[in-house]
Amino acid sequence: MHESMPASIRRTRETMQKATGLMHKSLRLLGAGVHTAAPGKDYPLHAHTSWELVYYVRGRITCPVGEETYAATPGTVLLTPPSTWHAEQSRTGYANRFLQVDAATTHPWPRLCYDDADHTLGRVFDALVRENNDDLRALLLSELDLRLRRAAAAPPTTPAEQLVIEAERIFEERFASGLRIATVAADLGISQSGLRAAFTRLRGTSPQAALQAVRLRHALSHIRNSTLPLQAIADLTGYHSVSHLTRHIKAATGSPPGALRSTEFALEQ
Repeated sequence: MHESMPASIRRTRETMQKATGLMHKSLRLLGAGVHTAAPGKDYPLHAHTSWELVYYVRGRITCPVGEETYAATPGTVLLTPPSTWHAEQSRTGYANRFLQVDAATTHPWPRLCYDDADHTLGRVFDALVRENNDDLRALLLSELDLRLRRAAAAPPTTPAEQLVIEAERIFEERFASGLRIATVAADLGISQSGLRAAFTRLRGTSPQAALQAVRLRHALSHIRNSTLPLQAIADLTGYHSVSHLTRHIKAATGSPPGALRSTEFALEQ
């Protein structure tokens, strides 16, 4: 097999294996899919002969796994070893991506980890669920293995930190849609007061202020780098009206949008 492989590719693969020590031929994807459940629709206690890796996309779920119980929210990854009894108790209705992976019971994965603000793990899970090519699936599984091992070695992320990270991701994705903090809290399966407490402790600000900071950043970018009318900018950034946009811009910068735009264009000339 190696004789027919181009020397450059063989050397690259061998170098990666020696440098990381993390690529294992024993990993094999047995199945992948999507599961959704309505509120109160629990998944009963069960076990598998392989690892089960679950990425939670939506909802708030209580997950007994062996002798432990975990609270899963969007961005949580639960990794259950073979022959370990586990279940899902649906508190809000939920959706997940799941993978069945053939690997040693002692494979050094964490039992629980959280996605980052860029949704890196979620993207890999989604790709593995969609992909049908065996070679590409093997590459994606190797990437996931690397990232999960890195997560196992990293300092633990608390549930509160993960909630804040997930809320910030929602702000970035949906700031232009008239997003409300009540909606974000409901999507995360937490009360508004709980979300506010997590932001205050971890970010020193409120969720509403964090959302407005995202809108303001995008609005200022449009004002300074485009000739879009103010009404269009307000529509694109989640402000109710030009006056609403103007009020926030002036409060943050001391100048109305028109003055900022005039200054920017004057500097360019």
